[in-house]
Amino acid sequence: MFTLVTGRTFPTHPYFSAQLGAGQLSLYNILKAYSLLDPEVGYCQGLSFVAGVLLLHMSEEDAFKLLKFLMYDMGLRKQYRPDMVTLQIQMYQLSRLLHDYHRDLYNHLEEYEIGPSLYAAPWFLTMFASQFPLGFVARVFERVRCSDVIVPSAQSESAEETKAVGNGERIAMYPLKIECCTVATFSRCKTTLICTATLNNIGQSAIHNKKDSARTENTMVARLERIGYTRIYMIYLQGSEVIFKVALSLLGSHKPLILQQENLESIVDFIKNTLPNLGLVQMEKTINQVFEMDISKQLQDYEVEYRVLQDELIDSSPLSDNQRINKLEKTNNSLRKQNFDLLEELQVSKGRIQFLESTIDNLQTNEVNLKQSLRTLELERSALLNTIEELKKQIQESPTYSSDQP
Repeated sequence: MFTLVTGRTFPTHPYFSAQLGAGQLSLYNILKAYSLLDPEVGYCQGLSFVAGVLLLHMSEEDAFKLLKFLMYDMGLRKQYRPDMVTLQIQMYQLSRLLHDYHRDLYNHLEEYEIGPSLYAAPWFLTMFASQFPLGFVARVFERVRCSDVIVPSAQSESAEETKAVGNGERIAMYPLKIECCTVATFSRCKTTLICTATLNNIGQSAIHNKKDSARTENTMVARLERIGYTRIYMIYLQGSEVIFKVALSLLGSHKPLILQQENLESIVDFIKNTLPNLGLVQMEKTINQVFEMDISKQLQDYEVEYRVLQDELIDSSPLSDNQRINKLEKTNNSLRKQNFDLLEELQVSKGRIQFLESTIDNLQTNEVNLKQSLRTLELERSALLNTIEELKKQIQESPTYSSDQP
């Protein structure tokens, strides 16, 4: 199965096109290793594209580490579970968001009974990699994987090996430090060495605060750009929320053309085949719009709304004893999964808290050391000033100095 899947992942890309070549073997190793790590998910359609994009930018080992981080720490594994409940919720959330942001487009699609599951499921399962240009996908991954990583711009020009991507674009392979939650940018052919110490010194805790993230980002970037640091976008914070934002931006920017389509087949064909053919200007516009959206509260509300509607739908129909038992068992299983998800989130939060506490301890230690150094320097300065005064007095009192005076 894995051999068949690897052959279907980016089949026209030079790195993956050769049967049993380096790319396909690395992809096979990652998918096989993850299926053993996570038996519940195993392999799900779409996962190979996510792993494939990672392999285009880093080593096999680093790609596996980052895939594991995305799936567990960022919670993306939920949408790949066999029951696909999370994916169904995401389709409902996207539909509701489309209703909020682009009512006329929502009504047009509803008129032809076109739900997000007809066109958006691959966007979520592959993070746009199965249909969109790799240059655009790389930009999306930057937002999906990490918030802001700031590095000295003076280090951003060293040469590194690059891999060819579609349309002649070349993207650098970058060093990865998972434990520091840092990865270098995909979108430019540069190598950027990560400097987490710099991030710590100017308030890393702000980046871990999801609340009011847009204002936090703008404030951090403004402070950093003033002192000459290069800005690199990447996740570990927003997860699948970025996919919603990109999807809304794409649909909104193509709304006039979609509204011109007058039947189900032409609408679906346009969204699946024409919409992904983005130019550079359209790519940049779409990515920039992501930072202007704040949909986290709406996503939470619509998830609750979906679950309530599902419960009401079940409660409205008469049930036999066996059906009631099955319902209770499903509810119990659902609660267990939610509990497991909450435990995962708790573990991630605890890890972040420990990291921040360690950072605070290091900063406090540095502060104490700096204060001690400052006191030492002040004492040395005072001693030097006293020495200078004494030397001046000695010079003034010396006979040679007195005889030379007029």
